[in-house]
Amino acid sequence: MNFEKLHLHWGGSSYKGNKYRSYYLAEPYRENGKNRKKNVLKLGKLSDDEVNKWRLLLETIKKPGTFATTLEDIIVTRHYAYLDIAVANVIWDYWGLDKVFKEDSKRDVSIANIAGILTINRCIDPAAKSKTPEWFRKTALPCLLEIKPNQINPSRIFRELVSIEKRKELICEHLFKRLSYDNPVSMESIFYDLSSSSFSGTHCVLMKYGHCKDGYKNHIVLALVVNKDGLPFYWEILPGGTSDAKTINWLFERLNTRFEINNTTLVFDRGMVSDDNLSTLESGEIKYISAMDKNQIEGITGIDFKKYSCLKPEIIKKQTSILKGFTKMNDNTYYLEIKIEDKRRYIICFNPQLFTDRRNAREQALENFKAFVNDSNIQLLEAKNSRQYEPTYTKFKKKISKAKLNKFVDISLKNIDITLKRSDGTERKILTYQASVIVDGKKKITAGKLDGFWLLVTNHTEKVKQKYIMCPQALIQPYRDKTIIESAFRDIKSFVEIEPIFVWTDLHVKAHYTICVLSYLINRTLSIRLHKQKGTLTKAIITHKRLYEELSDCQIDMIEVNNIQKRKHSITRPTNKQKELLKRIGIKNLNKKKFLEKADYLEQN
Repeated sequence: MNFEKLHLHWGGSSYKGNKYRSYYLAEPYRENGKNRKKNVLKLGKLSDDEVNKWRLLLETIKKPGTFATTLEDIIVTRHYAYLDIAVANVIWDYWGLDKVFKEDSKRDVSIANIAGILTINRCIDPAAKSKTPEWFRKTALPCLLEIKPNQINPSRIFRELVSIEKRKELICEHLFKRLSYDNPVSMESIFYDLSSSSFSGTHCVLMKYGHCKDGYKNHIVLALVVNKDGLPFYWEILPGGTSDAKTINWLFERLNTRFEINNTTLVFDRGMVSDDNLSTLESGEIKYISAMDKNQIEGITGIDFKKYSCLKPEIIKKQTSILKGFTKMNDNTYYLEIKIEDKRRYIICFNPQLFTDRRNAREQALENFKAFVNDSNIQLLEAKNSRQYEPTYTKFKKKISKAKLNKFVDISLKNIDITLKRSDGTERKILTYQASVIVDGKKKITAGKLDGFWLLVTNHTEKVKQKYIMCPQALIQPYRDKTIIESAFRDIKSFVEIEPIFVWTDLHVKAHYTICVLSYLINRTLSIRLHKQKGTLTKAIITHKRLYEELSDCQIDMIEVNNIQKRKHSITRPTNKQKELLKRIGIKNLNKKKFLEKADYLEQN
């Protein structure tokens, strides 16, 4: 009996006024040009549930590969990270990074693939280089890249780090050309800064012990250049202890020889400003925007800032009329053109919010110091031995200096004699002190006279008919936008976990940073796309981190059927949120069918 040719049919009958259905299996055939059917198996009277089961059985039998099993026999035995991995890989391909790693020699695994694996690992689940092969085997990357899991091992990873770093300059040139071609506006301003990261080795020549933003540590300096969108296109690793101000000449040489930046403005922090640095950029006709040190403001502007001493945080919005000559750009920016000096143009700016924040921070620092004095006085009264004047006074003065209150705060110490009883009942006297905080009100006002003010410097001095080509607003905004590079450093140092570093040869360390910057490139690309497309179900997801978390539940599953010893790979059905996220980041089709055809790579050794 060939069940694949059978259909479920029924015939009607009646008995004592009641109608009945009698079911049977029939086989269709043609006779004399007409459709006929032949009764094959009589089933008799069936309930609705039994009818549905027979129909489902017949439909199932007709499907190729059909087998009978139970829910208890179906087991999911393994999971492989899929959707988050696939998305990161799509962005890697979007930037065309494989092109940079073209090689002459034949390898079973290309340098581009190793670089891609390390970069995606940093995006999704940062691991030590030696642990990357283990992570690779638990992901969909063997399918995506058509690489057997056992082809990725620690020795191959470390060996190819050198090859990756040797192509760093080519990567930078490639990214610069792509960004300049895809979005020229985003390259009108480029942002430069440095950041240090601690080091977990002792042999690397780049590592130096010294003061950095995290204190005194072994550290290395990362120099980074990004465009207006925060997308990186140049970076370099510098020895620990490298001064910010000393890197401008180095940056000038590299940007001037490697890239066409004639129509670009370089934006950098005031810590890099010096007369020599600005002169270097001016001689190379590179446009720049930065700010002067606070202690230079009065000398350059010639303004007596004491006249602004009446400004108060609680009523600052009502006091902006005091800023005579200043033009309002927005609620947080007022500006005044000062002068052109040689090739430099100066604009003094006032930020009410910055003013309020600094005043409040100073008041809080003063309150904290007073609380410290109160606690110290209690400890001094509980002293068991005499205290000396100089060490006690120095302790308070160091605290004042650390809190940056030394311009208007001092301390006075009063002698206190305390009588203590010995264990034998006799008495002894010790000398201790009680501290009092002295606040000079006039000096306090003077210390805060520059609160909220900052001085912009630029060499955009060109005029047409006595009017600047670049208006003040067009110069102020890029400098305020420099937070984009500060955000880049936060991302690189936190989410992609640039620390700790467990490699220590020169090229290995530099390759580690290159991989981290490329990871940030992928992450930033995804964040930009999420911000452009808001979504409905997923509008709260606006960072790459949350994106990866939401996509991570969609995996490749290995499904095994125990009773017939069969197994098959399947992809978790995407949720509506995951579908919307894919749409928001511009990924329409990951070609799951073709992907599953390569799933055997997951099991190959």
